Amino acid sequence: MNLLAILFALVAYGACAQTADVIYYNAKVITMWEGRPLAEALAVQGNRFLAVGSNQEVLKRAGFHTRRVDLGGRIVVPGLIDSHTHPSGAALSEQEGRVPVMNSIADVQAYIRQQAARLPPDRLIFVPKVYATRLRERRYPTRYELDEAAPDRAVVADNGYASVLNSVLLRQMNITRDTPQPPNGKIIKDAQGEPTGLILGAPDLLARVRRTRPRTHRDLLWAIESMQKKYNEVGITSTIDRGQGPEGFRAYQELRQAGRLTVRTFVTFMISGQGTPQQVRQEILRIPFVTGWGDEWLRVGSIKTIVDGGILIGTAFLREPYGPNTAVYGYQDPDYRGVLYLPKENLFEMARVANQLGWQMTAHTAGGGATDLLLDAYEAADREKPIRPRRFTISHGNFPNQEARVRASRMGVLFDCQPAWHHFDGPALKDVFGPSRMKDFIPLRSLLDEGLIVAGGSDHMIRFDAREAINPYHPFFGMWMAITRRTADGSVLNPEQRIRREEALWLWTLNAAYLSFEETIKGSIEPGKLADFVVISKDFLTCPEDEIKDIEALLTVVDGREVYRRPGW
Repeated sequence: MNLLAILFALVAYGACAQTADVIYYNAKVITMWEGRPLAEALAVQGNRFLAVGSNQEVLKRAGFHTRRVDLGGRIVVPGLIDSHTHPSGAALSEQEGRVPVMNSIADVQAYIRQQAARLPPDRLIFVPKVYATRLRERRYPTRYELDEAAPDRAVVADNGYASVLNSVLLRQMNITRDTPQPPNGKIIKDAQGEPTGLILGAPDLLARVRRTRPRTHRDLLWAIESMQKKYNEVGITSTIDRGQGPEGFRAYQELRQAGRLTVRTFVTFMISGQGTPQQVRQEILRIPFVTGWGDEWLRVGSIKTIVDGGILIGTAFLREPYGPNTAVYGYQDPDYRGVLYLPKENLFEMARVANQLGWQMTAHTAGGGATDLLLDAYEAADREKPIRPRRFTISHGNFPNQEARVRASRMGVLFDCQPAWHHFDGPALKDVFGPSRMKDFIPLRSLLDEGLIVAGGSDHMIRFDAREAINPYHPFFGMWMAITRRTADGSVLNPEQRIRREEALWLWTLNAAYLSFEETIKGSIEPGKLADFVVISKDFLTCPEDEIKDIEALLTVVDGREVYRRPGW
């Protein structure tokens, strides 16, 4: 080959290297890229963005084989990232049929009647995730209300902590007025001393009624794959799975090897944190990887434990007693502060070992007292070696007061927040906690003003439906909640904590990417980053505020490949 031919080949190769496979143009692209916040077009080569800019600039990257897609003025945003999901559990909750939304005791009764008609007579009717804070009556149903729906069947309405047993099930379990109170729980009784059906805690007593059929490896594969397709339908291209053990990791790995993942996933490894500090250390040392192991589709995420209970069931660990307004939870105890699920010294040891080994750590903290304790553990680890590079995180952290926010900012601690708790549960919780505590309830404005990085997410854990799930995982519904602070009853709680539209989009894009150490490869639309983006139905920046929650994904692209196209578009 002569010199001229070599030069010609090199030029041809260079031109080919700069040629797009697909160009999407005639759009309004909200890039989240500081260098060019708005654009008209983007070019994709392989699984990366090749160019982002005006129609004229980007169309220059077209070659003979380039596919051109005219978006007709539609809006494009980066692929959306939900920083807190439980996809396998959510899908498995409806493996045997759809679970309807239950907003009242009448809804619970209707579901029981439906199940009674469908299930064999000897089968327990199990009603999952019944939270009094989300029922119109602001209380749990009684045994007698469950009896009305299925008088001859064993029935339990359950949320994992509080359970209501009907009369048939109480008889089967031999729970009467004379039954002694169980350890770690309480049988609630009426003024005559008869069980109302409500039992709080008591995990050993209730283990039998809460037992579900064993989930197989095949079940997990189906659940993850099915839910990822649903996530794609609302524009989710990445997520942080907030709770898996070895079985879950194996299922994800198999799907990755088979090329069947459609949502990039940062998978959290759960540990119990029980026993002695030395046992906690050994539990962590036995895990054969640390945060970051994996690839752009599947990566090992945080190590996580559960510090306290929940605000929906009245077990979150508070800074001070709940007080007298706890009827919604089914108990009265003015001195009660909530539940801590592991000893302080174990939490400190977990933070220390995680920091030593290179883990990112997070923990479930629902109450302010639990968040303060977690920050104590983080500070102890930080004194040995700065935790900022490890991006330690607080999951939920529903009541971070000013002192907690300052402490977190000083160490570079991140927050993984869920506006859905404010939207759905704020109307009930404001009466439990009162104005002084509620001012620090999911205070997004204050967190951002303190310079903290906050990632948005759902804590999706049951149902397939994007807007009716517990909790809804529709990203634009979540953004609308953060922007408006509007609650399910139409009121606005603490409007001073509203955030701007652009900030809300940051929570589901770059901030969430930062939480998983991936802000350099995703979270914005810019050359060189992974080609994950969504075409949406309305202009997020300019549409009427109340229409934000109605925005839908028309086209979802992950890794340069279209994984969802809305029917009819």
